[in-house]
Amino acid sequence: MRTAGEMVKEGKKERISMRGIAGACGIAVGSLYNYFPTKNDLMIAVVVELWKELFCVPLSKIEGESFLEVVECIGKRIGRYGGGSRGFLAEHAFVVGDKEKGHRVMEEYLGHMKRELLTVLLGDEAVRREVWDEGFSAEDFVGFVVDFLVEDLMRGTDRSVFLRELILRVVYGKKERI
Repeated sequence: MRTAGEMVKEGKKERISMRGIAGACGIAVGSLYNYFPTKNDLMIAVVVELWKELFCVPLSKIEGESFLEVVECIGKRIGRYGGGSRGFLAEHAFVVGDKEKGHRVMEEYLGHMKRELLTVLLGDEAVRREVWDEGFSAEDFVGFVVDFLVEDLMRGTDRSVFLRELILRVVYGKKERI
């Protein structure tokens, strides 16, 4: 998976085949098929790992961290991996042949990430509780933040200053100039 991931990151489309990956790893192609029945299964696993590198914050880092700090940590990772690379996700979409399955896996992963961020948000004692109501829920806010981060990644943009200000003003009731 590490070799396939490096090939995806480097954009080596021509070498991304089961045979090419097995060759780069120095293993028999049959060995690769023992773990991944199809190239598509391998590529979905690789893309999920790339997403984990970007969006997954280890629980040890989350403990005691504010919602803002966790979001900023994710933003910095996006900057390192996708910064300046327009269409990061689009560039990697070519590796998933079964778009429907790839979309399902991505939505499942993003759902997991949203749940983790919601836990951080609700556990942050500095968050103003009165901000949430039926029309403006913590769940919807987390969904918005994740969508915002994903859009920055897809477009290769960095709107972290705006997102920081939005979170500070809405969630914490603070206005801070950076």
